[in-house]
Amino acid sequence: MGKKLITSLVVVGGLAVNAAAHELPMPPVDCFPPPPPPSDCRQRPPMPPPDQHWMGPKMPLNPAQQVQLDQLLQKEHDYTAGLMKKLAESRQALRLAEDREPFDEVSVTALVKQQADLQTELMLSHIRTKVRIKALLQPAYKN
Repeated sequence: MGKKLITSLVVVGGLAVNAAAHELPMPPVDCFPPPPPPSDCRQRPPMPPPDQHWMGPKMPLNPAQQVQLDQLLQKEHDYTAGLMKKLAESRQALRLAEDREPFDEVSVTALVKQQADLQTELMLSHIRTKVRIKALLQPAYKN
């Protein structure tokens, strides 16, 4: 009988605590504001949407500069499209070569070097285009 009494007291006590907890008013949601940022934390501008690239404030370009810029970017796009196609073909050839039996290390090494050369050329093309764009925009900075 002692165990039944203790068990029933525990159950009744639990029910009483539960009922009392539901009767208490809930604190407002905003009663705990977020902590302030650390003093060495700099505020950053919001990230642009994934389909847009933020290039900073737009500079006024004269029509001749705009045409030259468009031509540079189109030339870069066409050239890198060819490089990307060659990279994809090289990647596919590398996948086929690694599955080939017996394993031919010489041909795989040649394919890896070809892929490295294509990636190097792609990076150099981007850098060349940046330098050309800077040279094109230099007069706009001086004016």
